[in-house]
Amino acid sequence: MSTYLTTHSSHASESGARKALRVSAALLLVIVLVPLFCLNSLAALICFKAPLRRQTWIDVSAQPVSLLGWQVGIFKRSAALLNVVSGRIRFVGNPLLRDGVSMPRVARLHSPCGQPGLFDCLWLHSLTGLSVDKPLALLHAQHNQSLFADILLVFKVLLCLGLYRKSASTPSSSELFGIPFSNTRMQVAVDWVVKGSAETDTQGCQSAYYINVNSVNLSAGNAQLYQVLQNSDRNFIDGSGMRIAARKAGMNLADNNNGTDMLPGLCQAAAENQRSLFLLGAQPGVAHKAAANLSQQYPGLRIAGAHHGYFDDDEQVVDCINQSGADIVLVALGSPRQELWIDNNKHKLQAQCALAVGGLFDFFSGNIARAPMWMRELGLEWVWRLIQEPKAKFNRYVLGNPIFLFRVYVLQQALRGL
Repeated sequence: MSTYLTTHSSHASESGARKALRVSAALLLVIVLVPLFCLNSLAALICFKAPLRRQTWIDVSAQPVSLLGWQVGIFKRSAALLNVVSGRIRFVGNPLLRDGVSMPRVARLHSPCGQPGLFDCLWLHSLTGLSVDKPLALLHAQHNQSLFADILLVFKVLLCLGLYRKSASTPSSSELFGIPFSNTRMQVAVDWVVKGSAETDTQGCQSAYYINVNSVNLSAGNAQLYQVLQNSDRNFIDGSGMRIAARKAGMNLADNNNGTDMLPGLCQAAAENQRSLFLLGAQPGVAHKAAANLSQQYPGLRIAGAHHGYFDDDEQVVDCINQSGADIVLVALGSPRQELWIDNNKHKLQAQCALAVGGLFDFFSGNIARAPMWMRELGLEWVWRLIQEPKAKFNRYVLGNPIFLFRVYVLQQALRGL
């Protein structure tokens, strides 16, 4: 406890400029919201209740935080602006543990952020499903960021609240567009791929796919792909579009389990559990380059083999994989070819799991740069991919995204299936 108090007090000071801006901004917002405040106060009086009440929250350092809130009315948490004016809380600071919001499992996390804040980086990452492996490092970066970065953080959280606000239900598994999926944290997904399930030994090679906007659109016109996705051993949800669809269907999604974010954890877990990988797909040389980079980055990781995606003889490739002794096969052949290939050949594979990974090898070979973090925080990585490959990705994003939203909001297919 003393360690926390020392850390808390050493960082609690706030520069005069930041304090003046914080108080001024909060006062301005209070003035703008005066009509709302009056309406909420009147509604409380009609209901014979006090307009305001104090609510006790807990921050990630396990410290109680008392905030004002409206008892009756709309936008009840807007009363917390009065706490910002008084200095009890800041706009950006130590994260609060919110209902329905994913936070790292921490007990008295010694955050460097000092005072609690209405907005924080962990909340932002939770809204878009970005997995947080090192929460303290993220909080240190937030604590040391500029005033301009604080303002951007507030803007990003507000934008993501509008797009991906959490619902009441967070099922461990469910269906979207008639396709079942596993709603898991990133580490749980990694453990399943690396360690398998209780049925792995009896079922042979298990199949796993990432369900995103593109795969939903493709499966709507490809009955075979749709059936493959419905009958897979495990599906993971990938992308901001699916998060929007889940919100429309009244459910929360856990981490955004995309292949690019999963691979580092997968490689680390594979090395620790003595599991080997086989990289299949992409242009000639790309898979081998990705394999070399991963082997260098993760000591102890065994890459059993690699093969490009330009082949016609499935039997020859299956024999190559089996002879390598690989435990996990990463298949990067593009949709729908990679899903259909796995489904057609998994009964021949001696590996424990085959995972369809799309353009994953291009990122880890260094051929294509990953989107900057601010775009990933907003769920806009698809914009980055479109900028990099406008011709190749035009149909997928420029045409595909509006079609997907039409399916979600007009046809209501997220609830009832394709």
